Amino acid sequence: MANRSYLFASPFVPGADAAGNDPRQLKGLSECKYNIPLVYRLLVSADVQRCRSLIWSMPEPTALAGRAGAGIDRLAQFLARIDHPAIGPMRDQALDFLNRHADRNGYIFLECAEVLGMDDTPLDTQAASLLQGVQNIDAEVEAALAQLAPKKKSFWDRVFTPSQESIEAPLRDLGLGYWSNTLYFSLDDAPDDAT
Repeated sequence: MANRSYLFASPFVPGADAAGNDPRQLKGLSECKYNIPLVYRLLVSADVQRCRSLIWSMPEPTALAGRAGAGIDRLAQFLARIDHPAIGPMRDQALDFLNRHADRNGYIFLECAEVLGMDDTPLDTQAASLLQGVQNIDAEVEAALAQLAPKKKSFWDRVFTPSQESIEAPLRDLGLGYWSNTLYFSLDDAPDDAT
């Protein structure tokens, strides 16, 4: 198991009727190891709902889906408020990629059972908690903005020039910089019982 969260663009919200859930219609957007980053949760936060997984065959709904256009708009508003030296290119990359690969009239679909499965708490309980967190995401957004606010440079920061990688690290922790249509798990290869 790769223990990743996966983000897809979808024309539908996966429902209980497996016949209507064609995973070949989904487009990969991003993936993150061992985490469900804030950017992913923000993208599904518009009219978010729990839904069935298209990767795993399980009775409880462990995935989340939200309206794509409104989610992208919420992300754009969040990124516009970040005061960080590396935000410009990472913001532009994210919004350009999403606007090219996600249908604004469709949905953003978050598969997160691999990450939730790392904990001993029942998946249904974790998925319900994740949904509640996404529905109340504004406080987390404000906390992230406060954490990213410019701080006075330490002596060592003034002496040594930080690498681009270390400068971008807090933004990558949010889930930025990992945009790709090619993900570790391809829904084209999903087992028949997953759909």
